Amino acid sequence: MATRAVRGEKAPARLWVFAPPHRLLAATARLSESTVVGFVALDDGGRLQWGEASIALLPRCPRVEIVFDGSDVFQSEVVAPRLSEAKLRLALPNLLEDRLLAEPSQCHIAFLPGGRADKATADAAALPVAAIDRGLLTRLLDVMTLAGARPRAAYSAIYVLPPPTADVLAVFVARGRLVARTARHDGVACDLNDDGPPAALRLALRSGGWRRMRAFGPQAERLANMTEALGVPVELAGHALQADAPDASINLLQGAFARGGVLGDVSRLRLSSRSWRAALAWAAVAIAVFIAGMNGYWLKLQSEANELRSRMTTAFRSAFTDAEMVDPIVQAQRELARLRARSGQPSASDFTALNAQVAQLLAAAPVGLVAGIEYRDATLHLKFKAPPDAQLQNQLRAQAVQQGLLLRFESDGAARISAIGG
Repeated sequence: MATRAVRGEKAPARLWVFAPPHRLLAATARLSESTVVGFVALDDGGRLQWGEASIALLPRCPRVEIVFDGSDVFQSEVVAPRLSEAKLRLALPNLLEDRLLAEPSQCHIAFLPGGRADKATADAAALPVAAIDRGLLTRLLDVMTLAGARPRAAYSAIYVLPPPTADVLAVFVARGRLVARTARHDGVACDLNDDGPPAALRLALRSGGWRRMRAFGPQAERLANMTEALGVPVELAGHALQADAPDASINLLQGAFARGGVLGDVSRLRLSSRSWRAALAWAAVAIAVFIAGMNGYWLKLQSEANELRSRMTTAFRSAFTDAEMVDPIVQAQRELARLRARSGQPSASDFTALNAQVAQLLAAAPVGLVAGIEYRDATLHLKFKAPPDAQLQNQLRAQAVQQGLLLRFESDGAARISAIGG
């Protein structure tokens, strides 16, 4: 008997949500949170319970899986070349173009990772693939997300059944629909009426030669009542589905529909202190080596700086024995300027030397450009009648560097000229 979902009850360990057939929706726009769906809940005790509820009232569950009607999912095997996953996804629409009734661009195509046999020897092998209408999948995922559910898998209803054996064919019956799993990745889906067994099921029985059937689902008894018409005994499974059968399914939530995007389903990661121990140990070693290396490099630079300062001090004391040393570089420059002045040699920063070089520098400038010159702190300050344009400024800077001068233009249009190193 169907049960209703009740909020506040203990959350099931696993939840299968059975999407209505696409043809009954008429259009994906009719799919909403109020759409009633069937579901199977697995509790902690391993019991399976069938129920029906609107999508908004489905039981809260950390592991939700969508089960699509078998008629809505096209499944087949294609001979595909051995390509990377990204290139294979681009090639599959072309490989399935002749088999799909809809345009490949309107379908989302998934495949079974590692589903090809003879990996070591064959260049191409059979690859199980599944295709579904992209709009139906997108709309249902959006509706379930709005309802607070995040499905971790989606697949055809054939995967809630065990694969067929030589004698037994497994079928699932619920809400007037029947699904039979005729192969590992194939099956049939049809309506079940009380008038008699559906023709698709009879054809499947004849083609496969099965002598018994095992019925799953809340309406399995309806099929059992047709045992005489089917010509084979129907065994009731006693539960809604086989919980471990979907482990070998083609999960439709791949590529752009993969849960968690590029990183995948984070909830499936089993992280523990043991799994992180090696990574943390290597990270700690790397940090320790980095810190030790930086300290060693700093000590090396500090040693070179001390050695350089010692050489500067020795050179200054050997040249100026009577001078008291505070800053050897500044004092050496001042002492050299003083010695040049005593010997009659002009310093590069003297007014006369700077003035002569500036006159040579401004030889290419328009006549009457300079309005005034002021000498202060070994620097000539020039004021212009009209500030030079950008082209003339660049030309004067380049010429100044060639003459050993440092030319800086101020924001007010004035310029400062000093000797480089002066």
